[in-house]
Amino acid sequence: MNNSYKFLFLVLGCLLIQLPACTNLDEEVYSSVTADNFFQTEEQLLAAFGVAYTNLYSGMGNKYGLISIQGSSTDELCTPTRGGDWADGGEWIRLHRHDFSPDDAIYRTLWNFIFGGVSTTNQLINGFETIETDLADFAISELRALRALYYLWAVDLFGNVPIVTAFDAENPPTNTRLEVYEFIEKELTEAGAKLSKEVTSATYGRVNYYVAQTILAKLYLNAEVYTGTPQWEKAAMACDSVINSGVYNLMPDFFDNFTAEPLNSSEIIMGVPYDQVNALGNNLHYMSLHYQNQNTYGFQGTPWNGFCTLQEYYEQYEENDQRINSFLAGIQYDADGNELEDELYEKFDPQNPTGPRDPDGPVLTFTPEINELEPGALRQAGARIGKYEFQTGVDSDLDTDIPIFRYSDVLLTKAEALWRQGNDAEALVLINQVRTRAGADMMNELSEESMLAERAREFFAEGHRRTDMIRFGKFNDAWWEKDPSSPHTMLFPIPTEQLQSNPNLKQNDGY
Repeated sequence: MNNSYKFLFLVLGCLLIQLPACTNLDEEVYSSVTADNFFQTEEQLLAAFGVAYTNLYSGMGNKYGLISIQGSSTDELCTPTRGGDWADGGEWIRLHRHDFSPDDAIYRTLWNFIFGGVSTTNQLINGFETIETDLADFAISELRALRALYYLWAVDLFGNVPIVTAFDAENPPTNTRLEVYEFIEKELTEAGAKLSKEVTSATYGRVNYYVAQTILAKLYLNAEVYTGTPQWEKAAMACDSVINSGVYNLMPDFFDNFTAEPLNSSEIIMGVPYDQVNALGNNLHYMSLHYQNQNTYGFQGTPWNGFCTLQEYYEQYEENDQRINSFLAGIQYDADGNELEDELYEKFDPQNPTGPRDPDGPVLTFTPEINELEPGALRQAGARIGKYEFQTGVDSDLDTDIPIFRYSDVLLTKAEALWRQGNDAEALVLINQVRTRAGADMMNELSEESMLAERAREFFAEGHRRTDMIRFGKFNDAWWEKDPSSPHTMLFPIPTEQLQSNPNLKQNDGY
């Protein structure tokens, strides 16, 4: 998106007055801000309102974002160790194999992202509560719903976490997963009813009524995981609030949802409005592409040759399914159409005749098959993330926005909720809307396997795979380079750093 236009509409939408150039991922989760040094007037609070949203930039498209972690802990993504690249103390290998360690930076960064967002929304809510105006009341409702989104991620990733509603809370105790679930439901039900139903460019990226209903739908879809009690009917009803509004529709072209100009998308219910100057944090191109792809797009720097998909995930797509273009595979070319070459490709080494060797030679070729996860993964192995628009000439940060929720997710969520209640016919109608848009053949019958596979095809690299696999009972299965894992890994460990700083936290079982 044009930088100046994006920044302008964010300001007009009260999202931002000033965007930070970066986000400190090692910040203290429970802020030291106090009543006597926080914003004192409504004008000051409104000027700071967008800070609650800027935290999202650090949680989606970067190294430790939800796309990376939700994908790399499943059969969707992996980060092979190619020589010394991406070794990172073995944390990506442990993540893929479900050998989760509370000492790894992955979980500390995730925790700080979530509770940094909670802390900021609490600061603003507490400030607005001192001002008795309709505008303040509206702002509080929006912030409560945004806080509920952070807590949806918390209950999904970590399970038993503190419910914190005061910005100056010290050492809050752990709440049960059921208590967190009930808190989210209450917040969205109460606050969501007061939210605007307006959907314009000025509200893009913010929590409105339909966003709150979508969060509720996702909460209810996974209620059996979170509480032991399924809530399929409630999930379908929340979806109906979005569907029956007539506000959202599937875009004719699937990939129009992943461009630098997403404002015209009728499908994005909530997205993160990245900007390569003012709103940094979408590094998916650098994290996935090969070093030589710098010459494909004229990037200012060199990509990092990291994330790729597993072969079996790539092969789930039918030949006529347009969503197969979510990947980059095959021979790679420079901006003029010339084949790229990797001079450091793995050649036959007579000193190590059994060592890794790339059969494709120097021509840069992304093969769906990966020879091994570590330590000698081939530099060119693995189909790469190609779903998002990679603008020519950018550096490590893209303009491309990342959807948090899309209308297709609402359709497939309702379809699954109906199917689990025995209504296959209506579920098929909804699923085939999504498949028809993708150019895929109509589906005639439903099963757990087909339902999960359809979500895999539609939501590759959008941060949903782990949650979906857990709900379908597949997360602890074996897949490439991973043996069956213990059920305790369905929750990530509470980071050691947090346990040390807050003695009232309780580690999840198994760690």
